Amino acid sequence: MTTQQTVFDSSHLPRSLELDDWEILEDFYGTFLQQLDTLLLHIESAPPPMTMDEQRHHAHKLGSSCRTVGAPALASLFESLETLCRDAANAETREQLLADIVILAKTTRERVASHLAAGA
Repeated sequence: MTTQQTVFDSSHLPRSLELDDWEILEDFYGTFLQQLDTLLLHIESAPPPMTMDEQRHHAHKLGSSCRTVGAPALASLFESLETLCRDAANAETREQLLADIVILAKTTRERVASHLAAGA
């Protein structure tokens, strides 16, 4: 992850959708938070760990969601994980990246949830 990437840009989603209807935006953010929570629970749960295919699936799905809501730093980590899975990287390398994802996902989650709670 580069330090220059934004954790969360609250103006990205309304700008990209050319939309200022808070109810619709709220739905996008809420869905994103649910997806992120599901993944965090899956990653942090007791063994067995996710398979490489599961990691790739979640990385692809959440990478796109991150880009949509304006979380490019986390999107980049998910893209890296998807690439590692596609290239069949060893489990240790993927686990190290997953640990970084968890840290950034929690920060991103806090920022999106705070924005959502503020009601725009």
